[in-house]
Amino acid sequence: MQYSGGREKVASGAVIPVIWYLLNLLAIPVIGFAVLVWLYLHGEDDHILRRAHARAALIMSVVGAVLISSGVGVAWLALGNTGHFWTFSLVWAIVLHTGFVLWGMVALAQAMADKKPLFPKRWL
Repeated sequence: MQYSGGREKVASGAVIPVIWYLLNLLAIPVIGFAVLVWLYLHGEDDHILRRAHARAALIMSVVGAVLISSGVGVAWLALGNTGHFWTFSLVWAIVLHTGFVLWGMVALAQAMADKKPLFPKRWL
């Protein structure tokens, strides 16, 4: 049903990669990442907005994994297997994970509004 005065809008499908990004973080990590890689590799014919969100989601997934694991690794090298290491690692992982989830929520809002993700232009 078409509303008065409005034109039908073609859906960009930008929400799909962002949902898979959030699923990767919150529910099904390995499967979500595999689907993100698949969306990125097979998205050359997709809408430009969907490609931008797929690329941003894939990059953020990789950056998140590297930051969390490298921070825990450096803490283990610096502190050893002590209580301080476990406390730091837990706080580090929780804070970074929460930040990446919040970025995903903002990216979801941007995708629903048919806007590009908040991401450096040269990486899109």
